Amino acid sequence: MLLGNLLRRNKDKPEKKNTQFEEIEEYRDLLDEPDEFVDGFNSKTIVGALFVSIVMVPGNIYLDLMIGGSIGAAAQWVTIILFIELAKRSFTILKRQEVYLLYYVTSSLVNRESNAFEGLLWHQYFVQSPAAVQFGIQKSLSELWWWAPPANSEALIERTFLHADWFWPIAFLVMGTIMGRIAWFTASYVLFRITSDYENLPFPFAPINAHGAMALAEESSGDITWRWRMFSIGAVIGVVWGMVYVAVPAITGAFMEQPVQLIPIPWVDFTQYTGYFLPATPLGFTLHLGPIFTGFLAPFWAVIGSFVGVVIHTIASPLLHKHGYMPHWFMGMDTIQTHFVTGIDFWMSFGIGITFAITVIGFYQVWRGVRTARIEKTEKGSWETPPGRGDFKIWFCVVLFCLASLYTIVISKILFPQLVTTTLLVFFFIFAFVYTPLISFVNARLDGMVGQNVSIPYIKEATIFLSGFRGIHIWFVDFGLDNYGAAAQRFREIELTGTSFRSILRAEIFMVPLVFLTSFMYWSYIWKLAPIPSDAYPYVQLFWPLRALQRCVWITSTMRGEVDYSQEGTVTWTPANLSNNAWWYWRVRATPDDPDSVPIEERRYSPWSSTAYFFTNFDEAQPPPYPPATLSRAPPDISDALAQGLPSAPEIRSADDGAHLNTPNPEMIISRAMDPQDRELFYQYEIDQVPSFDGAFLQSSDDQPILFEALKPWVIGTGFAVGLVFFVILSIFGLPILLIFGYVQSLTNIPHTMITQIIGALIARYYFWSRFGKKQWRLYATVLAVGFSVGMALVGMASVSIAMIQKSVSVLLF
Repeated sequence: MLLGNLLRRNKDKPEKKNTQFEEIEEYRDLLDEPDEFVDGFNSKTIVGALFVSIVMVPGNIYLDLMIGGSIGAAAQWVTIILFIELAKRSFTILKRQEVYLLYYVTSSLVNRESNAFEGLLWHQYFVQSPAAVQFGIQKSLSELWWWAPPANSEALIERTFLHADWFWPIAFLVMGTIMGRIAWFTASYVLFRITSDYENLPFPFAPINAHGAMALAEESSGDITWRWRMFSIGAVIGVVWGMVYVAVPAITGAFMEQPVQLIPIPWVDFTQYTGYFLPATPLGFTLHLGPIFTGFLAPFWAVIGSFVGVVIHTIASPLLHKHGYMPHWFMGMDTIQTHFVTGIDFWMSFGIGITFAITVIGFYQVWRGVRTARIEKTEKGSWETPPGRGDFKIWFCVVLFCLASLYTIVISKILFPQLVTTTLLVFFFIFAFVYTPLISFVNARLDGMVGQNVSIPYIKEATIFLSGFRGIHIWFVDFGLDNYGAAAQRFREIELTGTSFRSILRAEIFMVPLVFLTSFMYWSYIWKLAPIPSDAYPYVQLFWPLRALQRCVWITSTMRGEVDYSQEGTVTWTPANLSNNAWWYWRVRATPDDPDSVPIEERRYSPWSSTAYFFTNFDEAQPPPYPPATLSRAPPDISDALAQGLPSAPEIRSADDGAHLNTPNPEMIISRAMDPQDRELFYQYEIDQVPSFDGAFLQSSDDQPILFEALKPWVIGTGFAVGLVFFVILSIFGLPILLIFGYVQSLTNIPHTMITQIIGALIARYYFWSRFGKKQWRLYATVLAVGFSVGMALVGMASVSIAMIQKSVSVLLF
């Protein structure tokens, strides 16, 4: 009631509402709507696509692996500049629509060709990763023949895609991508027709993106404008910076065992040193100039919100650690380790709560927008389409979307015939045909009003937990959960450039085979040069292990071992996951205290049983003849326990005497202990790779998956309340709504880039805004940032070429 009253009261204060959305309003009128629409797809577009695929994509792949950067914008502008110069020398000009098609095709190709086979390489790493071994899921991952080859496959040993084990992963990648593009195109077009044509929503950030795409269109006519000057300034800065940040490590890495980094990539990390006075706080900053240029361009209050989040976390984390809320952190951890364990202890749950609050706020804003339009009887648009825009039949788009969504459901049933039950199929249909259209519409409308998106977090995870399924396979089922709301803005951008929609469709069809061909060729080549990740690719070597750990935390949450009391006279426990080719030792003890009601430190236990041992042998390799430790086989002394009224030690029945087991989840069976008071007994198992039961692979039947430790309801509730209170305060005082969206970014990202980004935002606001004007500076910053990316990319591509040639020669020689 309080929230509703405050929000209703705020409606009577239009001046605060205008202040709250002031920065968003400033983006809306940067570009006028066109008078005509022209088809921009022609031979120039085809040649441009081939140029990007052959020249630009290899450099983008290499930079992504090396520094985590992309030449996306640079590739677009280099291609446009090249074709403009060619057009001038051919005594012709490029139309605005032709320039935009080059922009569209270039950005699409760079993103898709870089990401297509990168996903398969991530799969091969995850299957072999230390995290998969540590969490004991490598054997289960190797069973997913359609996802990646098994860990011992020759395809992974030889680092090649030209192997039969890759056939089905590549086939499903191709089909999934095609169906995904059909669903994306049709859904985003229908959402655009509803939100832009019919509801007349402004899409405030569409003019920025469309303007950036057309910035050099004027140059084709020979006129020199401010855009060219801004672009040149940014390009010079990018070239100089790229020589230091990219060229030196790339070239030295080709000739030396370790690359020389004059500036640390990706950041300078102080966490291991500042932990003495700021415990459990990742502290550092990036020296890359890229975030500064982002700060020039990004909405100021969104950047401020992110920086405020960094400050709050820097203050809160040491306090939380002091009061025992971050027990997994210890001195000496670096940024990656600290970010991971503090997320498990607190910030992950808090972020979930904040995200739920943002979702509620987003739905509220959509509801308020609809209600306001009805009350004020805002004039609606029309379903009539402008002539020449190249529109499609809405009913036909809906049919294609339904067919693409059905593909996901059918494939899930084929791959997992036993797992995907009738009940789960019902959920899949609800997700595909109810949830996805609904959340996409809400986001399209929110994007059209304020340029932001929301999502309901962890829908898939909640469904998995409620299903009660045990095992990791369910995590690899495609639930058909998608959100196409943000894609509606792309069609608004296309409309603002005066480009026919049908030319976009032809470009999409042309790019599909080109993406797979060039992506396959270049990723095969780069993977052959060196393992991914490795020292040759420092960025992924740093981040992929963290990504693997985070992934394992989730998918092992359904692998909890359960103690089975159903058999009379015996008790069975199945551990979660055991790694291969290792000796395992296990023991068990009894207690009369119920584990659900008595804390572990207060329970009374019988003596431990004798220690049993076995060897895991999934691939039938020859095991060592004897276990590495000598075990005492003497029966435990139970006289003291019986004198104290405690149960006797249980007797081990199976998984003993050095047995060779080919499963990561063996059944460990015992005979029930004797109790002098004939009470109901409960049992605690322990298993480890060392007989002292204090090793890194220790499991207990009392353990809970790490995810269950991370999901703390009271912290989630606190985050939800903080998010709502934050929004109410912004509404009461008329503060910019982008503050809260920026704060959410600080919860999910490592803070080092945000510290540098605030520098760019402050320089822009307190120097460039006053000198050039706010609107004009935003136009300058768009072109300046792209010029910087172009300069960086040109140096990157030149140095990458040298590195790749040198490594190719090394491979050929040795």
